[in-house]
Amino acid sequence: MRDYLLSRRKLLMLTAASAAAGCLPRFASADTQTIRIGDVVDRHNPEVITENLMAKRLKETTGFDARVFPDGVLGSHTRMNEQLRNGTLEVTVTNVADLEGYDKRLGLFAMPFAFTDRKSLFAAQDGALGKAYAGILDNLGFVLLGWFDSGLRSVYNRARPINEPGDLKGLKIRTQGNQIMIATFNQLGAQATPLDTTQIYSALQQGVVDGAENSVTFFVQQHHSEVAKYYSYTNHFFSIDPMLASKKWFDSLDPKKQDAVKEAAAQAQQHERDLWLASDAKYLAEAKKNGAAFNDANLPAFQAAVKPIYTKYRANFAELGSYLPALG
Repeated sequence: MRDYLLSRRKLLMLTAASAAAGCLPRFASADTQTIRIGDVVDRHNPEVITENLMAKRLKETTGFDARVFPDGVLGSHTRMNEQLRNGTLEVTVTNVADLEGYDKRLGLFAMPFAFTDRKSLFAAQDGALGKAYAGILDNLGFVLLGWFDSGLRSVYNRARPINEPGDLKGLKIRTQGNQIMIATFNQLGAQATPLDTTQIYSALQQGVVDGAENSVTFFVQQHHSEVAKYYSYTNHFFSIDPMLASKKWFDSLDPKKQDAVKEAAAQAQQHERDLWLASDAKYLAEAKKNGAAFNDANLPAFQAAVKPIYTKYRANFAELGSYLPALG
């Protein structure tokens, strides 16, 4: 269930390599342009750490005044996605679940247990399925620059360990607004309760919801481990965060600068994926030290329980469904 973890030494080497990425020639920049990279997570998150390294590289290779805006200061995922479409924001790292509203086919990555490990997930993202997504996104006004890994999502709650699907019965579990994710938790017997990321902590604290679901890193960084002590490895979704650029903005760049942006994004993708593994290990140790309890759920039982979700949503994905072995 656990992927291999990076050593601290390798992690430091990766970070240093990114920070030192200033060897490419700098483009002339008489009219310096500001590039804003928006995200909803905090500055300690591997995504934002990587975005800052990418911004530094873009400054050195293009002359752009690249800046990162974490913590949702530019708005929610939905709001920033719309800013990209109308050309008022240059780049954001969003969540794939928030793209389904534009095209149902984009909900494919939100299917429960669609991928069993990072290797198969990354192969799909970096291969034919990723190219198909890029084509759909291009028609919607986005340029797909890369895929960030935000870890496996599991259930955490205030009440009890979750071992079997039946343990979720009656619990109000915060989910994203994606219809597949909502349907999945309702199918498992929980009461799916969509909330914005910024609302989760207070909802847990006040008992508006009994639990939520996300990665270990998110669980600790957002302080949810302070109010919901039971974290159960259900591993039901991968949290997938594509890096998108505004097509209006990207198409306005000359080809050399487009290539520089693509290269910086490709390097950022690999570094972020590596950094995430080390992050989960760090925050797992911190959560245990602070009294959080972790347990492995009965995954075959959960996989069997969500089979009706595949039957219900298969048609949504049209030709893309063939890329998912679980739908074959």
